[in-house]
This record gives sequence, C-alpha cells and structure tokens, in this order.
Amino acid sequence: MSASTLFEEQFIHLDDHGATPTKDQIALVSGADVPILELDLPSGLQGQAREQVARRQLLDRIGLDQQDIEMRPFETEQSDRWSRVFVTDSAKLMDWRKGRAIKARAVLPDFLALTTAPDLWTVGRHGTSCVVRLGPYDGFSAPSPVAMTMLSRRLRSDVARPKAILFVGDLDPLLNLIADEFDIPLVKTVDELAALNIEKPSILGHGEIAMNLLRNPQLARARLQRLVLPWRWPALFGLIAAGLWGASEVIQTNRIVAQTRTVQSETLALVKTHFVPNGPILDVRSQVGRELTALRNATGSEAPQLPMLDLFALASSVLMSSGAMIETVNSLNADTVTLVLRVDTFAAADRVAKELTDAGLNTEIIESLVSEAADGVRTEIRLTGTQLEVQQ
Repeated sequence: MSASTLFEEQFIHLDDHGATPTKDQIALVSGADVPILELDLPSGLQGQAREQVARRQLLDRIGLDQQDIEMRPFETEQSDRWSRVFVTDSAKLMDWRKGRAIKARAVLPDFLALTTAPDLWTVGRHGTSCVVRLGPYDGFSAPSPVAMTMLSRRLRSDVARPKAILFVGDLDPLLNLIADEFDIPLVKTVDELAALNIEKPSILGHGEIAMNLLRNPQLARARLQRLVLPWRWPALFGLIAAGLWGASEVIQTNRIVAQTRTVQSETLALVKTHFVPNGPILDVRSQVGRELTALRNATGSEAPQLPMLDLFALASSVLMSSGAMIETVNSLNADTVTLVLRVDTFAAADRVAKELTDAGLNTEIIESLVSEAADGVRTEIRLTGTQLEVQQ
C-alpha cells in the first residue's frame, strides 16, 4: 500500500525516497527506529527527577552508553505520571534534525499519524512494514510477520483489549486470524465504529505534536535555566528584604500593643485605688463620673474645682479609649493638669480635645506640632476644673 493511502497529505514519510516535507507538513520516520518502552517508575516522582530515574533505569535495561541513545517521555496527556518513553539512536536523530526534515512542521514516528480513539486499535501497511496504533497512548512499527506476532502477544497479556480493530488498506491474513482468535471485530471504515459504541477517531487529536522529535527538551531546559539563573540573586535579596521589613513591622506593632496595655493597666489601677475600690470596673468613664458626682453632692458645692488627681483620673478614662499615647503629665497647681500626648494626626489631636471637653473638663490645646524624633503629632493640652460640670 502506498503512503498516500495510509497517511493523509499533511504527512510525508522520510523512507519514501525524494520526499521533502514543507513547513506545513509533518515528516514521519519508521516507528521501528523510535520504539516505546514501558518503565516501572515510582508514582511520587515528577518533573526532571522522574526523567533522571527513567534514564538510569533505561540504561540499566538496554546496556548502552548514555551518548548512544536519546530518551524522552511519551506524555501526550501532559501528565507527570508518564511511564512510557521513546528511545532513539542519537546519530539517527541528529540526521533527522539536519536532513530533509529540517523545515518540516514536526517529525513523528509513523504510528502516531494513524487515526485512533479509546478502545480502538488501528493497523496499516507502509511498504513491507506494518504500522500499529494501540489506542492514543501506544504503538509500534515492524515488518509484517514481526508486527503480527507482537500484536498477538499484546492481546495475550493483561492489557485492556480493544472493542474493534480498524485496518487501513489490504487486510493481512494473519490479522484476520488474530481477530477471530480473540473475538475482536475488524472494521474497514470509520462509519462502522458507531455501531460498536466507539467514539469517532481522530488524527493528531491526542497531543501527538508534543512528541516532535525535532525539539530537544534537554536543550530547551538548559536554555531556560540560563535565562532564569541571572535573576535568582535579585529575587533572593528581594525576599530577604521583604522578610526583614515584615519582621520590623511586627516588632513595632508589638511595642505599641505593649505600651497601650501598660497605659490601660495604670489607668485601671488608679481608678480602682481612688474611685472604685470594690467591685468590677466595667465602664471607666461612667463609673468615675458617678463617683465624682457623688463626692460633689456630698460637699454641697454646685461649682467645685476638681483637685489635680481627679482631673487626671477623669481624663485617663477618655484617653484610654481614644488611642492617644501619654508621654508626660504635669501639675501646675492643685486644680490644673498639663498632658503631653502623641497622636497620629492634627485631626486626632482636635478629636481628643473635644472628647475631653465632652467629658466635662475645661480643655485648652496649648500647642500641636510634628516631632522629627518620632512618628505622629505631639500635642500639649491643659485641663482645669474651674466651672466644671461633671457629666454622668
């Protein structure tokens, strides 16, 4: 049978003398020169590690030097679980890459050019050889008597048998005997497959182009490695810098949280000592306000002047909830307190002053300024108890 009847026009077999493929055509080589071998690889291996183990296992099996052969995974499914490999003579592969096939779209073993589908095997002839496709993920080429023997042995093994065998061209008598022995239907046309519940087969529909023998996967990997390596040190330094910045932010945040807890603890201690000696402290502002009102009513004074300690206690209840950080507390006289606070913005300083006023304190902002020594705004507020009306 001629190649034109076995393979479509997009293929040219390099065994056909004088055939020179164009850039739109796929060059085919004999599958006998590119056999598929099954290896026993650990399921957990992936990527380059899987290839290295497969190569060692292959060299141990065939007993050849690494320079004499080239191995590549047969992974039309683009999976890291492959276990079959192509094995090719290195010298022949170099001839294909530099010879007539150099301008071809791809170079493939001829059995990958046969139409196929799951549960379907395809058999055809090319010259004196038999080309066999054992479903989407296996195949071989060999002289006809050898190919029929290999086909029979494959059916006797534990491999899943096909629902049908599609033959292209003249029927080999041995193929007819094999099909009868294993009770497998032989079909001549694709239309007969529908009745056997087999999906319509396709050519190059299972990722076969990825097996292009013109490509050197190891060379492509080495080129990619050369491109990536110069960037590894800047990337590493960037990761280290990001880690140091994140650590400094965590330390600063922990310091602020610790200072806030210290202020809260000191405020609660003052309130418990001077205002709520018994019972839990649930709401500092309201509880201190009630205690001050009770003290004012007990003295009968309608416009008391609060002593310095009382002013600071009432102010602390406001500052604890405002987020302002107390730097210093000064007392100018018995009823005046000066607070130096640190807040985030000028607006925050005004807000704290308003909250102190709303709490019943006579409040005056002396100055607010940005400090170069630390972040935020430093504000100085004066509190007096003159004409104070304590709010409950």
